[in-house]
Amino acid sequence: MDDRLKLMLLLNSVNTNAAALAKFLLFGLEPRELWRPSGADAAKEVFSEKTLAKIRAANDGGWAERELERAGELGVRLLTVDDEDYPRELFDLKDAPLVLYWRGNAKKLPNKTKIGVVGTRRMSAYGRDVSKRLGAACAEHDIVLISGGAWGVDGCSQGACCENGGETFAVLGTGADLVYPVTNRKLFEMIAERGALISEFSLGSRGEPWHFPQRNRIVAALSERVVVVEAPLKSGSMITARLALELGREVWAVPGQIYGVNSEGTNRLLYDGAYPYISEEVFLSACGVDIAAPAERGGVKNMEISAEEGLIFKSLAENGTMTIDKLSLTVKMSPADLLKNITLLSAKGIVFMSAPGRYSVKSNL
Repeated sequence: MDDRLKLMLLLNSVNTNAAALAKFLLFGLEPRELWRPSGADAAKEVFSEKTLAKIRAANDGGWAERELERAGELGVRLLTVDDEDYPRELFDLKDAPLVLYWRGNAKKLPNKTKIGVVGTRRMSAYGRDVSKRLGAACAEHDIVLISGGAWGVDGCSQGACCENGGETFAVLGTGADLVYPVTNRKLFEMIAERGALISEFSLGSRGEPWHFPQRNRIVAALSERVVVVEAPLKSGSMITARLALELGREVWAVPGQIYGVNSEGTNRLLYDGAYPYISEEVFLSACGVDIAAPAERGGVKNMEISAEEGLIFKSLAENGTMTIDKLSLTVKMSPADLLKNITLLSAKGIVFMSAPGRYSVKSNL
């Protein structure tokens, strides 16, 4: 077995990340120094004695060799951090996983727009409807959907994506060989057919409570935008949203009832400045999808727009792409009122987000 692969598997098995590997290699240490008793003193410069003891025990028991053999039997690829198919997006993480267990027909993430969809397992009928519509929209417009394959919003959106012929990837909180929850077996089969099941955890790993918050950082990193459909204030979905913001990803939230537990998180995100997910059309426009052309409906002149919307349209038409701050100064409107009117203009197909934080007028108006 290749020493470098063995090194990464052993380190990954004790939850060590790419940053620790880089430090180890900077010391000029050979992989064998990690598990060879004579190399323990040098390896102690990077790892604790407890970690080294676990690694040596795993090595002495032939764990890495068995893991590689088992992966081959199951058709699971091992993507190491230096593999050309390893998702480059994960390098935005401070703790990128050393190994990804990859099970599915897709050999790597496609070079397409990728969005994350997350939400509560206890979704309402409203959350189910939004999730299905969003999953179907991603499939229709060739957008890759990233989620966790769980009950509720995750599985509902990914199922709709698969059923409509789209590509989707599930980041798991268990080993890639397990189905959790077991009722999602058919969904997992569809995801593997249309994309892949991804995990950083060793084969056979059960769904420990800390696994799911940890996998959320991968969902956030792989996504250009994250949509939170429904989420209690304290939930894994809110953790994903926070991680996405830290990584510079856009966060979108679906508005909900102000007294509903499932909407406490999404409404808080909106209050804190998340993009309001008010329709598939508005969101798809932000993703760069040119949907319904307004010119086909008679152009701006034949649309009902308010005086404030008219000011925004005129400013963008005359000046081209503008940031929110610059636009606010130009039209002399508060950021809150400006965002409200931009959302309405986006829904009418007049304005779209041409880049993060920048807006433009549709060229065919």
